[in-house]
Amino acid sequence: MVKCFKCTKTVTKKSPGVQCGKCSKWIHGVCASITTEQLNALVATDSVDWKCRNCTGGVKPKRLSCILPDAEEEDNTDNESLSNMAQNKLTQKILNDIRREVRDIITSELQSTLQFYSDKIDEYEEKIAVYECNIKMMEDQCQDLKHSVKNAMLKYEILEQKMNAMEQSQMCNFIEICGVKEAIDENPLDIASKICSNLQLNPKTILKAYRKTGKKSRTTAADKEPSPPILVAMQEGCRDKWLEAARTIQLNNTVLGSEDISRINVREALTPSSAFMLWKAKKELKETGICKFIWFKNGQILSRKEEKEKIFTVRSISDIERLKLNMPSKST
Repeated sequence: MVKCFKCTKTVTKKSPGVQCGKCSKWIHGVCASITTEQLNALVATDSVDWKCRNCTGGVKPKRLSCILPDAEEEDNTDNESLSNMAQNKLTQKILNDIRREVRDIITSELQSTLQFYSDKIDEYEEKIAVYECNIKMMEDQCQDLKHSVKNAMLKYEILEQKMNAMEQSQMCNFIEICGVKEAIDENPLDIASKICSNLQLNPKTILKAYRKTGKKSRTTAADKEPSPPILVAMQEGCRDKWLEAARTIQLNNTVLGSEDISRINVREALTPSSAFMLWKAKKELKETGICKFIWFKNGQILSRKEEKEKIFTVRSISDIERLKLNMPSKST
């Protein structure tokens, strides 16, 4: 067995080498940087000899001797290499196919999920659009209802004012006598006649007289609640004479034979609505200092903030609210 003078390992068919034509030493083809194909070419050519690097010179080389690998073993080696390469390629192909399938599955699932959510979003957007349309419609309907209610309230207020005005106009020939305490078995007609005489008017102008119904049907002098007024119906055109005389002549209960000196007032007859509105105006405007004067004349409630200032007519609760807004009290 020959050994490579460079690596000292045996030169065999699996590790082929070449013999130097000058020093006759053997060296592996790998150690001499000679490929198997080059070794085959050197053997096939008779006129070619080979020298190692130590022997390179002018000496004529001998016949080149080589140890070459078996073609079969080389083929087996190549076949093994090709088999390994084919196996690697097959493995790589399988891995690539698996990656591709996994990627396709993930892509398909993602696309399916995205499509599902996209469809849901479109569905929700359609529902939201419908809801917004319905809400807008309801808002418009609510606004229309508000306007309708406002118009209805205005119409109701106007009708109520007209009805009250009509009722009040029917009492143009009535006056109320206030401050006369109610007694048992009293005669309202006699009371009205005595007051008429004290006002220096003709009692024959009185058509009838009766006490208005209050919370109590009968009261005594000891009762703290004010007695209901006496309503007097008279001939047409006589009411203003009563009112004018009552402004100049002050009356009290002594004219009726009583020891009570409390004052008796004569005023225009009021409907329940007018009486409530007059009470409300005095409470909300006069007692709070907004208007100094509140009175009733010719079927209307009148108000004035100060003497000689503009007179305002109070027809409804809204008129009172407007006066409170436009004419704040002195305390504010």
